[in-house]
Amino acid sequence: MFDSLSDAQVALLANTLTKEAKRRRANLSPGEYTVAAGSIEVPGGTVTVGENEPTTPTVSVPLLPVLCIALHRAGFQRDGILALVVDAATEALDAGGKAGGELDATAAYVAQGIKELQATFAAKLPKMDRRGKVRVKVA
Repeated sequence: MFDSLSDAQVALLANTLTKEAKRRRANLSPGEYTVAAGSIEVPGGTVTVGENEPTTPTVSVPLLPVLCIALHRAGFQRDGILALVVDAATEALDAGGKAGGELDATAAYVAQGIKELQATFAAKLPKMDRRGKVRVKVA
């Protein structure tokens, strides 16, 4: 389907269409749409691809399985820790997915704790290559 396009054209098109699709999604109501075949013109521009870099993939850590393992290892403290986690998650969801209430009151402590946790993860978790960033500028 896209065999006639270069890799750079596909990257530019994907970047441009992603932004446009997000903008237009609000116009689509639930349902199924039949889409006629068509063609588009790929806009010109530049695509800059950065070098790969080593990173600690903390967002790739499977949160629920890791939490289950940690709770299992917590032994007799498991029920109390689980109650704390459920309470904190409930508060975050009630605040629209953001930490609020008690967490805001202890923001400095939490920020420091997050930095320490990130440093521990960076030092102890295995490194993986992160693909270089792709920057697109449409002409």
